[in-house]
Amino acid sequence: MLTIRTLRGSDLPAVLSIWNRALLRDPINMSRFVANVSGDPDYWPGEDSGFFVAEQGGEVAGFLRAIVRRTSNDRLGLEPDLGWIPVMAVDPEHQRGGVGTALMNAALNWFRKHERKRIWVCGNSGSAPGYAFPGVDMDAYPGGLALFRKAGFRVDREAEGMSREIVRFDLDAYQREAWSVGADVKIETLTPERVDDFIAFLAASFPGDWNTAARAKIRAGLLHEVLVARVGDRVVGYCQWEGEHFGPFGVGAEYRGKRVGAKLFVEAVKRIREADGRTVWFNWAETDAARFYRRFGLEATRRFAILVKDL
Repeated sequence: MLTIRTLRGSDLPAVLSIWNRALLRDPINMSRFVANVSGDPDYWPGEDSGFFVAEQGGEVAGFLRAIVRRTSNDRLGLEPDLGWIPVMAVDPEHQRGGVGTALMNAALNWFRKHERKRIWVCGNSGSAPGYAFPGVDMDAYPGGLALFRKAGFRVDREAEGMSREIVRFDLDAYQREAWSVGADVKIETLTPERVDDFIAFLAASFPGDWNTAARAKIRAGLLHEVLVARVGDRVVGYCQWEGEHFGPFGVGAEYRGKRVGAKLFVEAVKRIREADGRTVWFNWAETDAARFYRRFGLEATRRFAILVKDL
């Protein structure tokens, strides 16, 4: 008998086992799972958690995480019309047996109870709570994509994961190109004196989750992993990174097309290399961003479908 219920602490070993056997390109360990789910302020344990588990024959057969915001997304607030599905997986031994459909129906009914009007897999840049991947990897998980389509989701757009080695990154050449225009732009490491200006820039230009990520850097004392672009005393762009993972990254609308982004990216790669980084990578680049990164030799490693459904 198949039953759907919410997550219990005792389910975690089985949930991780399913994740790692069903989502082969995206392995996870217990500490990351607990940090990303249990430690998420949008996760409220219990019957209204939105984290659904399928149980069949006394064994966990699959899971799905559904999210409504419990805490404000910076200036965007609680986004009360929206819901998100960041991750789901079915045990390979139980696939094609109705488990995924049952989990999906439970999640959609839960969203209706919470009066949501639009559901994302996984969301938009700046609005993707519980983010694990940009969407469904179209090459790695075609069965998952088919399940979402069957449930009435449509592909809103696509995103690419990209990377390149940076051992042979021609820093001098890229710097010359980046600085061939825009001499009035200054690129510098974020300093305590510039933090207020930086947060004000983010709030105005990129409201949403990027603010949360930036504040996490500030709280952790990692200002050296944030660069800002400024013209005079005005912040007009920024980027941040962690190890070899690059992003988020953004330039204010009126300064786009002026190689501010190129200046930031090249200077970030310089610092990643100086810290003994050998590659630079990220998971989420949509059409215009992917075109930008290809100029620096990055290549697509994955293709994601970002999905949406109106209830």
